Amino acid sequence: MDCITGKIKNYVFHNDENSYSIARIITENNQMYTIVGYFPVVSEDISYEFCGSWVKHNTYGEQLKVESFKKCEEQSRSGLISYLSSPFFHGIGPKTAEKIVDHLGYDAIQIIMKDKTVLKAIGLSAVRIEKFYQQLIENQTHEHILVALYGYELSGKLAMKLLSKYQMLTLEKLEENPYRLIDDIEGIGFIKADEIARKLGVPKDDLRRIRAAILYALETIAYQNGDLYLFKEQLETYSYQALGETMTLDLELDALVEEKRMIVEEDRYYLAQTYFSEVLLAEKLNLLVGQEPLSIDKDYLETLLDATEIQKNIRYTDVQKEAILTALSHRFTIITGGPGTGKTTIIDGLLDVYRKYYHLNYKNPAIYEKIGLMAPTGRAAKRMKELLDMDAKTIHRHLGFSYDGEFLYDEHHLMPHDLIIIDEASMIDLFLARKLFGAIKEGAQVIVVGDVDQLPSVGPGQILSDLIESNRIPTVRLTQIHRQAKDSKIIRLARRVNEQQVSYDDLVSEQDVYLYRTSYEKIKETIIKQVQGALQEGYSMIDDIQILAPMYKGELGIDALNQAMQEAFNPKKDKKMTYGDKTYYVGDKVIQLVNDPERMIMNGDIGVIKAIKLNAQDDPYMIVSYDDNDVMYEKVDLEEINLAYAISIHKSQGSEYKIVMMPMIKSYMHMLKKELIYTAITRAKRFLIILGDMNLLIYASNHLSEKRQTTLSKRLMGVIQPPDEAIDPLDALSPYDFM
Repeated sequence: MDCITGKIKNYVFHNDENSYSIARIITENNQMYTIVGYFPVVSEDISYEFCGSWVKHNTYGEQLKVESFKKCEEQSRSGLISYLSSPFFHGIGPKTAEKIVDHLGYDAIQIIMKDKTVLKAIGLSAVRIEKFYQQLIENQTHEHILVALYGYELSGKLAMKLLSKYQMLTLEKLEENPYRLIDDIEGIGFIKADEIARKLGVPKDDLRRIRAAILYALETIAYQNGDLYLFKEQLETYSYQALGETMTLDLELDALVEEKRMIVEEDRYYLAQTYFSEVLLAEKLNLLVGQEPLSIDKDYLETLLDATEIQKNIRYTDVQKEAILTALSHRFTIITGGPGTGKTTIIDGLLDVYRKYYHLNYKNPAIYEKIGLMAPTGRAAKRMKELLDMDAKTIHRHLGFSYDGEFLYDEHHLMPHDLIIIDEASMIDLFLARKLFGAIKEGAQVIVVGDVDQLPSVGPGQILSDLIESNRIPTVRLTQIHRQAKDSKIIRLARRVNEQQVSYDDLVSEQDVYLYRTSYEKIKETIIKQVQGALQEGYSMIDDIQILAPMYKGELGIDALNQAMQEAFNPKKDKKMTYGDKTYYVGDKVIQLVNDPERMIMNGDIGVIKAIKLNAQDDPYMIVSYDDNDVMYEKVDLEEINLAYAISIHKSQGSEYKIVMMPMIKSYMHMLKKELIYTAITRAKRFLIILGDMNLLIYASNHLSEKRQTTLSKRLMGVIQPPDEAIDPLDALSPYDFM
């Protein structure tokens, strides 16, 4: 590392929230340098040594990217006087500071820290001595803590996160149990905490490490697979993977169960939060399903349905009529089916009949107190709104999710709606389901709509599948392809994949499906040519064309495809922002990766970079337009987005695109499962373009994803009896509070 010694001349920029700073430093020989990184505001009168690596800024030239800093042991007389009379210490003016330095010398700070009573000789009162001493301790302690954290080779950003969280107790907390960082500090998992623990000298067989590895196996590895529980053998295997060795875990497992950090039910091990979330969800679903039947005039409903057919000039099939009448005459209904089976047509029809039956005025804004239309993602809600001509929102928005992570509606403050329709329900995970159904009032009608054959949720659980499997809820399965969709090869291919009946006869191009057998090396080139052709035909890169891939890394991974598309289709290279290995330009298509209700953007929202500008401190920021919502991103916010010319198949759930392009290559094979390919194909609305090895379609359709380990359906059926008591998992303590 390179180091510079000098005094801070001025701060060009400082972010109070994360301490990201840009400052100018002047050395003893009057050389001026710019330093950037995560460090606090320090005295401009004291000499510091800043160490890091040199980076080149296109506008500002060479800058030192700071990784660590420390106060120089030798300080000048004037520097010490200025420091002690600075705003860091209230009530100490230049004259008093000069007396302190003259009386105690250049080691004044160390002498006072050892014995504050030496200040009596300066003429300070006991109150002023104590106040000055406490301020000195705080200032010196923060710098001491940061120096110690840098000694553990923590980045400046992470060091500032720890200091912000734990303040004066940072080192004490860290040494007490470095594994609590997993729960306390965003972005730290077991692997990072384990690195820190190793630098602190924590032995491999330390009980804290073993317990953290077990919890990591349950919360991270199991969740990645979508599982809610693990059997003991699985839990041990995953824990050994984290620990890097095998050892006996019985004592630690028993201790975590004793402390109620884990729950064991029969031979299944759950995290306490997961267990009670599923138990409470099952209780609420049983309550909603088990209510008194609706008192409905079914003959009148059928008459209104006939009127709707005439009014909309549509002829419903027998199954569609069954779905509408079942949904309107039951408290809780599920409607499931693939593309082209008329799910949206059914929702539109039942809304019309519902309005007529209850004499509701759809033009009155108060209707949205009665009817709640919702979907898991912003794009799915937007599509719902466009197709049904009624306002629809995300589930989070309906629940009143706020920027601080709280919900306006919960089990204590129920949503007002009498009718709730939930679309794209296959995307709902356990924790969102717990929140959503917990906030539905007794007496409300609930209609759950989705394609159970699609990929399950990104988060743990398989809610839609479990609800159907329980056989507790009236379910209408739509299998008939409608007249408008019968000619679609996209839908026929999707069905063949779903039924695991893809043959070589299906691997031919037809009117809306293009299968390009091409070599691995030519796929990027072919995609670019196809996109060029689509753009010439008037299709929009942002709204209409989407490349889907199952993985991020590799020559044909999402990252490489995004870079190739950016180079080919975004000529606006004059203004840019760089974050890590990615560079963004005006006009780039981007995707939001995390929920940010404060700025009204959610995970999966896709937008376009509208502008890149400089603020008053000459720091770049960008404006991303998400439909009608313009959102500002500073450099530190760029971890929340990614380029979106190509996105993952999981991220595409709930969305439709006029043109979908999908490479099929052997390096994807370990991820090619029926549910994944089926989901990708069903995202295409007008054209589907598959490039590469077509035989992999047959391979993928015959490989099923492993069924997730959940127990919701059994709880709903009563096969598993509820525990004697259930606690609200949201009130549960951190898994590390008793470690």
